[in-house]
Amino acid sequence: MMRRWLFLALTLSLAIIVGVFGLRTYVSRVISPPQPVLKVMAKSLYKYEMCAQAYAFAYADASNPYKTDYTFADPFRKARDTIIPHMLDYNPQTRTVNFSVDVIIPEVNTYHLPLAGVHEEDGVFVLLPDQGQHLQRTQMPQFILASLLHGRVAIVNYTCPQKWSWAMAHTE
Repeated sequence: MMRRWLFLALTLSLAIIVGVFGLRTYVSRVISPPQPVLKVMAKSLYKYEMCAQAYAFAYADASNPYKTDYTFADPFRKARDTIIPHMLDYNPQTRTVNFSVDVIIPEVNTYHLPLAGVHEEDGVFVLLPDQGQHLQRTQMPQFILASLLHGRVAIVNYTCPQKWSWAMAHTE
């Protein structure tokens, strides 16, 4: 009889532990929206109308007078989001640059996303979470790396936000 009670107590405590961990995992997924994601599309220059241009200098500090930030109306919230690409370095062998992109979604979070191996003329999509916790993307990249200028400066062109239409993203 004592073994049955011991077995029952052990089984019950194990079920409670598994349930607590399962609930914690479920709640953390439901409460926190997915993080924005960056996707690259090759050879995007000359395909879209551009609305703004910025210059990103390699390892530029905060005192740099050239701003690369771009603010636009958040399609899912009553807010204005900001994208800030920071050029990190240039690889002369592959002729690519690495970026750190800050994505600021007010009242949600500020994200610092790495982006490596971007070629000249590549476009960059910023996939944003909607209110239903699904990543959405536009039909065109938000910004395009127009030129590298020998790896010292990246010319970043921004497409026009009023031309963006958002749809569910298919993430691989």
